[in-house]
Amino acid sequence: MQILHPIPDEALPRATALWRAHFGLMAWPRHLRPLHGIVAVGPSGQVLGVMGLRDASGGAPAAALPAPPWLFRPAPPTGDLVIDGLAVSDPGQGTGRALVAEALRRARLRRHPGLRAEVRARNRGALAFYDRLGFAEEARGRYGLPWWGQVHVLRLAA
Repeated sequence: MQILHPIPDEALPRATALWRAHFGLMAWPRHLRPLHGIVAVGPSGQVLGVMGLRDASGGAPAAALPAPPWLFRPAPPTGDLVIDGLAVSDPGQGTGRALVAEALRRARLRRHPGLRAEVRARNRGALAFYDRLGFAEEARGRYGLPWWGQVHVLRLAA
């Protein structure tokens, strides 16, 4: 498995499709921003996983969420590098762990104080995954769109 950043042009359509399958709404986003993503690619070029990254310059989706801005409630501001969605095609194979390790390396290179994940409370698998990697809960609230419900803000120091 290779971990690549930015997302190469040849992997971008498959990476976007995988991200959208997990997080997309109403055919959104059509494209991910390659510089705001990391991709795990298998030996035959298949996309095994993708992670979006968000910082002060924006996040992985190449266009805004198709909802009125007043409807979306962002999590508290941070200087951390934020995981803007993590999706893998076959969980339990180490792909997610490898993507987080690369994101942490990038956070350190960019001098971010930490790596942050914002996870829906009902996503118990993701919460357990981040807990195993050493993330600690920093806050809880109703962030994102109203129907997302409670969100845990998790952090790992860089």
